[in-house]
Amino acid sequence: MFSKLGCLTQLKFLNRAGQFQFAWICVVATSCLFVGSFEAIADSDFEMHEVASGVWVHTGQIGDFAPENRGDLANLSFVIGERCVAVIDTGGSRSVGEALLGAIRRKTKLPVCYVMTSHMHPDHLLGHAAFLNEHPQFVAAATQAKALSIRRMGYLARQKATLGESLSKGTEVILPTHPVTGSEQFDLGGRFLTVQTWRTAHTDNDVTVQDSQTQTLFTGDLLFVDHLPVIDGSIKGWLAILPELRALAQGPVVPGHGPDTQKDGLKAFSLEQDYLMSVASEVRAALRAHQTLQQAVSATKLPEGTWKLADLYHRRNITAAFAELEWED
Repeated sequence: MFSKLGCLTQLKFLNRAGQFQFAWICVVATSCLFVGSFEAIADSDFEMHEVASGVWVHTGQIGDFAPENRGDLANLSFVIGERCVAVIDTGGSRSVGEALLGAIRRKTKLPVCYVMTSHMHPDHLLGHAAFLNEHPQFVAAATQAKALSIRRMGYLARQKATLGESLSKGTEVILPTHPVTGSEQFDLGGRFLTVQTWRTAHTDNDVTVQDSQTQTLFTGDLLFVDHLPVIDGSIKGWLAILPELRALAQGPVVPGHGPDTQKDGLKAFSLEQDYLMSVASEVRAALRAHQTLQQAVSATKLPEGTWKLADLYHRRNITAAFAELEWED
């Protein structure tokens, strides 16, 4: 990463005898602050694959924050235009963000002009600090800044608790500098990326990104593959937008977690929809039976099929859905 010599600046000064002498001092600069503060991820441990021309994706691990994975849990992508590069999500720690930036530099020397955030969760954005020296615009839904500001200290505290002091150093929560309302196109030179905001679904600040040249759709956590979907917004809103998301899937689909889909994107949306509908149905049945939240959670069984991390998130989803659906007409 950064060498100690990169922090040293030679200064010329006069001594008492009037002779010029030189001294080395450490100048406090962004590129020097993190010398030795985190361990680099080896290139061989950070694989990327090209899903379409100029579109590169890193598939994160399916799990929870732990020192072994350094917060490398989400799918991270970049798109290369003729003028510059756009990044979609940066990972769950600064070291993951550095690995992503290194992967970009192995493919192109073009500047990173946009860092786009699919939503506010820490596994998707705690790598942003690695890109500060690129001076990009940090693009996100207009609703993200408030949500992220409320949670930023908790995110950093949890990261330190789960990854440890050394793997957490250098990580920052970077607030958006370019908020999007509705939809907006971003020009990379020769190709445009459309950032589309959505009603409250997985969270209240979800966006999708779609490449005009290849129709690659980056869904963020509006689509989970293999990893059990997680509700942090509105189950009704999520189910309502799934048909619209499915209609956008005209090329490769890159979910927030799990393998990207070249041919079976519609199947992935259907599997997610089936799971969310089953959660809504189970909770509505519990409400009709006048069960309490505790009773509903205790009675639920883990979903059938191949969903991973169901033991971590299914009961949480029942809780989130119960809190929403108990007030529906």
